[in-house]
Amino acid sequence: MRYTCLLTIMLLSHVANAQNDAFVINGKLLYTRADKIHLYIADVITNTMRVDSTVVRDGIFTFKGHAPTPLKAILFSFPDNNRLDFFVEPGKMSVESKDSLHAAVVHAGKLNADYVALKAITDVIDADMRQYNKAMQAAVAASPEKAKDAEFQKKWNEKRESVTGQLAKANLDFAQSHPDNIAAVYAIANVSQQTDLAVVKPLFMGLSETVRNSPLGKTYGAKIAKLEGLNVGALAPEFTQADTAGRNVSLKDFRGKYVLVDFWASWCGPCRAENPNLIKAYERYKGKNFTVLGISLDRQAARTAWLNAIRKDGLPWTQLSDLKGWDNQVGKMYGVEAVPKNFLIDPDGRIVAKDLRGEMLNERLAEILGN
Repeated sequence: MRYTCLLTIMLLSHVANAQNDAFVINGKLLYTRADKIHLYIADVITNTMRVDSTVVRDGIFTFKGHAPTPLKAILFSFPDNNRLDFFVEPGKMSVESKDSLHAAVVHAGKLNADYVALKAITDVIDADMRQYNKAMQAAVAASPEKAKDAEFQKKWNEKRESVTGQLAKANLDFAQSHPDNIAAVYAIANVSQQTDLAVVKPLFMGLSETVRNSPLGKTYGAKIAKLEGLNVGALAPEFTQADTAGRNVSLKDFRGKYVLVDFWASWCGPCRAENPNLIKAYERYKGKNFTVLGISLDRQAARTAWLNAIRKDGLPWTQLSDLKGWDNQVGKMYGVEAVPKNFLIDPDGRIVAKDLRGEMLNERLAEILGN
């Protein structure tokens, strides 16, 4: 009898927990361009991406599931290819829109209410950059020689750097003013690839203990610990990977030189736009103990595209890849979550600079190697 009661209590506890972490998303789209909705949830507890989909009927759709903690999610509509970033929270949620999924309003808890305020700022900045990119790409299409024009590329790079700075400020300001919101962790993580750890870590430590001890907070806390090992002054992690001919090449093969480890991909527009500047730096300093080592985040299916990009862009330095995309072993060792990204490593194997692009790269190399 005692065993039966204990089992009953355990089962009731499990049912209660399942009910407490259950979520329902009720969608209402007052337009007819979406036939199907996909739901992607980044589960930081299991380190997996949950994927679900449903058909839209008369503008109505529903998703049900469980989330023991708020999780970052994306709704993606087809065939109009719109997306909505939000957080899945336990309980009932509603998503409503009159014109597009991207412009939908999420009715849920304070987490999403605050996150919507952040998105209102970053969406404007992102839209400005997309429009600028479109105009610059159209200019290149009309006059291909512009792709090699130094002033044209400088202007484009300056715009990208400006937008990156604006996005970083918006996210970091949000984190500072919302220390009790889990979305603050996401805001910090969103810009950690472009922001110095000396800025990011104190901001993260300033978040509430509850937020830092949440699954998302613990995941990012571990990432900070990893990033500290990639800070300027740290020894660069050693690696070996195959080149375009299948030969293994190691970072230690370049010991005694300054080497710019450049993470890129054939599909990355900003990476390809930066290549002329890298070539210019390479040609200027290759005789002064400097070289570049490319690490591609292309996948096996895009091997031909990778090789074509190397040839088309005229990249003369060694190129490596395990063709596993974002699962690239070297990329994971170096905490790469966005490209382009690079690390400048000195002859002793220590990281001396990170994320050098445009004039920043030329100025740093001139400082180290002279004009």
